[in-house]
Amino acid sequence: MIEKKLPKKMYSEWTLRNSLYWMSAVTRWKLDEDEHNWLVSFETFHEEVEFEFERLINDYKLREKLQAHTGQVRTSIIDNVLRSIDSRLAE
Repeated sequence: MIEKKLPKKMYSEWTLRNSLYWMSAVTRWKLDEDEHNWLVSFETFHEEVEFEFERLINDYKLREKLQAHTGQVRTSIIDNVLRSIDSRLAE
C-alpha cells in the first residue's frame, strides 16, 4: 500500500471523500487522519491511479469553490420554485 498525505488546510473532507468515492472503481483505498493531514492509503498506486486521483481532487476542489460562490443564488432559485409549486397546489 502507498500512503499519500494531504494537508487539511488545502483539502476539505468534502473534496477528499467525493474524490475517493470515485476512486473506488480504480483501486481500493483507506482514509485516516492526523491533526494536520488526511492520510490516504491506496492498495495499488501507479501513474494512471495518481493521475485519476489528482484529476478528481482538482475537480471537487473547483466544485466546492463554485458552490461557495453560487450557493446563495441556488438557494434563492429553489425557494422561489418551491413557493410557486406551493401556491399552485393551494389553488
